[in-house]
Amino acid sequence: MQNRLAQFQAILKQNNLDGFIVTNPVNIFYLTGFKGLSPTERESILIFNPKVYPSKSGSAGRSGATLITARLYQNEANKLKSKDLGIKIANERNEIFKFMEDLLKNRKRVGFEEGNLTFLEHKQIKSLLYSSNGSEKSTKNSSRTSSSNNIKLIPFRDLIESQRIIKTADEIAKIEKAQVISQKAFEKILPTLKVGQTEEEIAEHLAKIIKSLGGEGLAFESIIASGPNSGLPHYFTGKRKIKAGEVLLFDFGAKYQNYCADLSRTIFIGKAKDEYKNVFHHVLKAQKEAISKINHGLKAHDAHELANALFRQNNLHDYFLHGLGHGIGLEVHEKPSLRPAPLLPSKIKQPPEEILLENMVFSVEPGLYFPWGGVRIEDLVVIKGGRAKVLGKTQKDLIEI
Repeated sequence: MQNRLAQFQAILKQNNLDGFIVTNPVNIFYLTGFKGLSPTERESILIFNPKVYPSKSGSAGRSGATLITARLYQNEANKLKSKDLGIKIANERNEIFKFMEDLLKNRKRVGFEEGNLTFLEHKQIKSLLYSSNGSEKSTKNSSRTSSSNNIKLIPFRDLIESQRIIKTADEIAKIEKAQVISQKAFEKILPTLKVGQTEEEIAEHLAKIIKSLGGEGLAFESIIASGPNSGLPHYFTGKRKIKAGEVLLFDFGAKYQNYCADLSRTIFIGKAKDEYKNVFHHVLKAQKEAISKINHGLKAHDAHELANALFRQNNLHDYFLHGLGHGIGLEVHEKPSLRPAPLLPSKIKQPPEEILLENMVFSVEPGLYFPWGGVRIEDLVVIKGGRAKVLGKTQKDLIEI
């Protein structure tokens, strides 16, 4: 964790920031190892004041990072205290912002996570920081800010997420373990499937199997989609009963030591129709083709086109309704995003192109969707030695039960 704090300090320096407010709990966990319990409360914030403190050896020492949390979590937080991470304990969760007044005093350029901070919290922060740095002065002819109140709150998107995109060997191992647990769970549930079961019953059984195999639980709510429901890429598992002659689509993932898996498998209840088989084999071929050609340095949208080009050759591209894949790690959807290049007006600034690099982990999940249902096959890969390596094993053949 100390390494990550130092790496983020370097990112702040590159962006000419002398302060930063981290509020996203996943990013706080990534940088410090602290994890709260409530998904609805603001459990903690992480403040960076990138002042370099000399260590006894004369080299750069403390990182200037301070974790603020409530007394409720003081035992967990104090265990993380180090020369690189300070700890502040507030009496209650609604008081954690109050420490910022001292921690960011006299800062000039302070960044924050625009996708996580609420508008009310932003107002609260401005009130705290501006009151500690001086009040705004105005005259009849002009309005100016006093020299002690030059602080700027600057929104940033994906600053820490861009740090998380390259995985360590330990992170890759945990993701692979989660994925292998998911694959074993799929193999175990196959013999239990029978006509008349509901989608929800299958999902509940799958969750129990994942637990029995050592998973912490689910990375996300499982999608078990039967018949025409499988034609809806983000379907909510329901009470529909599976029937003979139909498609059954699984999209689920285990979680292992906080890291996520994501696996999609499509099977057929009874003998598959020729049309269904044809679609399945097109999807399987597209996935194999994409995985074989993905490499270090490839543009993410070009990876998407590897699969889409095959669908286009067979006039199936209009039935490919989503991107080829997405990054995965502490969250089930992370950077990079393997999807078509955006078509924006020339006057609008184009977003920077995402490039697939060594030690990135992401899904490869082509799919085709029709009124009768859909087929999606999803596996996770990591860029290793310049090529895409599958974590675990892929679906090699059509499955009929």
